[in-house]
Amino acid sequence: MKSKKAFMLGAAMAATCFVSAFALAEQYPHLAAQAAPPAVKQGLKNAAKIKVNKAPTALKQQLQAGAQLKKPLFAAKAQADSVVEDNTAPARVTKVQKATAQSAPAVQAALVQGCEQTLDVNALYTINGVQTGDLLCYHFNLPQKARINVLLVNQTAGTDMSLSLFQDDGQGNPLPLGTSNNPGTGDESLGGVVPAGDYYWFMEANAAVQGSSFQFGVAVDTNLDAFEPNDTPDTAFQLPDTLNYISGNADSLDDVDYFDFTAVRGQSVGIALTADAASGSTRNKWILERFDGAQWVTVGANVLSTSIPSPGVGGVVKVRVRPNQHPNEPWSATGKYNLSFGSNPRVNNPDVKGEANVLRIPYSASDVGYGYMTTQAYRDLTWTMGLSDSTGAPLVGLHPVVYLDQHINPDTGNIVYKAYSAATGSSGLASGTINVGTCFGDFQTTFVDYAQGYKNTWRTDFNYGVWRMEVLEYPGIGVGGDNTEFVSFGHLCKQTLLSSTKS
Repeated sequence: MKSKKAFMLGAAMAATCFVSAFALAEQYPHLAAQAAPPAVKQGLKNAAKIKVNKAPTALKQQLQAGAQLKKPLFAAKAQADSVVEDNTAPARVTKVQKATAQSAPAVQAALVQGCEQTLDVNALYTINGVQTGDLLCYHFNLPQKARINVLLVNQTAGTDMSLSLFQDDGQGNPLPLGTSNNPGTGDESLGGVVPAGDYYWFMEANAAVQGSSFQFGVAVDTNLDAFEPNDTPDTAFQLPDTLNYISGNADSLDDVDYFDFTAVRGQSVGIALTADAASGSTRNKWILERFDGAQWVTVGANVLSTSIPSPGVGGVVKVRVRPNQHPNEPWSATGKYNLSFGSNPRVNNPDVKGEANVLRIPYSASDVGYGYMTTQAYRDLTWTMGLSDSTGAPLVGLHPVVYLDQHINPDTGNIVYKAYSAATGSSGLASGTINVGTCFGDFQTTFVDYAQGYKNTWRTDFNYGVWRMEVLEYPGIGVGGDNTEFVSFGHLCKQTLLSSTKS
């Protein structure tokens, strides 16, 4: 029989992603100075020349002062959050907050006044006539989180500009995100992932001559997943204590996504990577690697899932996903992957059964060319599955799935599954009832049943079907697989008593 799976689990299922709210909080962004990517430079459209917008000389000092105030505020808040009973801590926090409150309006006013011109993103602007010592400032806005490349390029001979970027935190505090200050006419470039908000180019002319000019702009890419920035081992996304099911993507061919998982109970760790077919992706377009303590080891594309033995209580397992740069697997900005990473799931007591009072067709009478019907039901099927980690702790919020074809076409033998699913609760158990309805029956059989001293002859009309069980968040576990693809199912349509005699 040919099998066709219908993985239609609904929007809620497709969006399943087990990460905690604290883990999704925005990190303090930082932009790394880097070589200006040629593709980014070429991708910016040429915009009109703009006038030199000179900021007051005092703005640089005010920005630096505001940034310094922001740093102790972060430190004081962290200390306050960690203190339960400490009569000295609140006074220190209040003092810092008061100083910030007094300074913020002045810094905010200077920032807005000195950088009043708002420019478009993904455009390259030209400035002529800059002079040594000029401080230039311009504003742009991001309506959503994005990867940005801030560029200052094409400096004419004798020009030496530096480039900095500040973020307005909305409370009058400018956050310095990075500075690029290469010698001479070298390109300046800052890159990284930042949240939505207001941003300010701050450019200083270290040197200039008559007619000095340069170009600047910002390239913005919003094709990000929820876990950026996680492009280096140091910025790896810290996953919570469960089996996590992650939908990710690569916003460039060089984008590498790092994830860390801590086995808080010393449980074994499961890893699996599949492609999101709906996005046009395939498994071979992605490379999955785990860190073995010394080097990154590839988990082959033909490996459905892999289990890591207990790394010890509190042990950390590291993985990364990156695009396959093989020419036969071209990268696509829309392609996505699904990463299962966290507590290795253990299936407990999976079961699918029909009504208790159903008169089952015996083995001797049920073979119609497909084999014995292991599960039989008249109108309702009930199912259960439990999931836990290797220590026995329940895995909550995962989705066992029953795939059922209750009526295989006898002419073609094709299997077309319909999916039924429910989430595991606090005990790690999921269950459900499937109403298979009424039927007419492709097949008919006659058999004898002995009950309460009578010999009863029955005729039963039935359909033949199959089922299997899987787990949405982790491939390769459940009931049914490569060796035994499915469990046979008999839908009992009509049962007629033909004769009954005393035995």
